[in-house]
Amino acid sequence: MCSMLHVVNREMQRIEKPESLKVTARAEIKKLLVTGRWEQGTLYSANTFADLLGVSRTPVREALLELSAEGYLVAQDGKGFRIKEFSEQEIRDFFETRRVIELYVLERIVGRISSGEAKAFRAFQKQMRDNLSAGDKVAFLDADKSFHLHLIDCHHNRHLTSIMDNIRDLISVLGHEAIIREGRPQQVIDEHQAVVEAIERGDAKRAVSAMRSHLEATENYIVAQNQQRTSNP
Repeated sequence: MCSMLHVVNREMQRIEKPESLKVTARAEIKKLLVTGRWEQGTLYSANTFADLLGVSRTPVREALLELSAEGYLVAQDGKGFRIKEFSEQEIRDFFETRRVIELYVLERIVGRISSGEAKAFRAFQKQMRDNLSAGDKVAFLDADKSFHLHLIDCHHNRHLTSIMDNIRDLISVLGHEAIIREGRPQQVIDEHQAVVEAIERGDAKRAVSAMRSHLEATENYIVAQNQQRTSNP
């Protein structure tokens, strides 16, 4: 607990503007969630974050309750909040939704997107490689998220982008350890590369197949990690 608070203290920004206390508190706490800085199964009180942010308990508790309502956290008998534990079915449902969206979009954008949009995939790949070399796991995950969101952005449907953004944040919360486990980041880069090359060739069928394989691999990693954690409390 103390080591976690030491990390959090360096990562979180103290809040200065009173009119945005809840909004800013929510953003800071969510940043810790999606970057894997909350310990699974540990209870955290509103007072803990209020002290770290230098604000009163009320806006922090409101922010935590909002994150609970969105499915990130679970409030436990007035004692505090912990990360929501996802069942295997919930994980499978998340990835089914991702496949529906991402494979649908790939079928429609391959061969139609601009050269600039296509080049952006290479840029995200480079960011991921650079971040992996630097050992920056948080930046690696950010670049991975940007890769997938850019795919949806290329379809120019803001509703799909909004849905996908929420799903990706939830996946970051429940699968952070699985995504960055030893050996997996390079596999992710390689799997992305197969998608990028198919897009550049204008081969929608191959792009869809490569993306399906990538999502299924990530899903299985997360399910396995989740099963391991729940079987060894």
